Amino acid sequence: MNQAEIFSYILQRNQDLIAKATDGLSQTESVLQLPGESNCMNWVLGHIALYRNEMLASIRQKEQMSAAEVKLYSVNSKPITIASKSSSLERLLKLLVQEFEALSKWLESNPEGLQQKTPHDIARRRGATVVEQFTILCWHETHHVGELNALRELALVSLGKGWK
Repeated sequence: MNQAEIFSYILQRNQDLIAKATDGLSQTESVLQLPGESNCMNWVLGHIALYRNEMLASIRQKEQMSAAEVKLYSVNSKPITIASKSSSLERLLKLLVQEFEALSKWLESNPEGLQQKTPHDIARRRGATVVEQFTILCWHETHHVGELNALRELALVSLGKGWK
């Protein structure tokens, strides 16, 4: 398995887990907060989209997020709650699919592109080559995908379908 196939596999697996975790949930359920200082599902999904957006930028592909969305879902952004501004769950899921499809297409058609240098402004943040960028960003995405199961359980409890 080459590097492009590995990244494709990780992204596909994560996309499948995102779809499973969000199946049947509403916007309201996506902004439920666990106790403490954890993030809601909406923020986690937006944050994943943000890092996929950065992956697209590193391969000089069209970024999919608006500047307002980038601000909402960046590291150290304000928590998203039921009363705060957020992108809709529907928008985030559509965005994640679009980004997934664009990244998958690029990886399939241009596996040697992983060795190319990233644009200078991006290289300063994460790495000098696309493979360095993708390694960090795929790890980060996978970390956050792991949070979705607990957030789904929270939503199911709120619906009376989970733990009692």
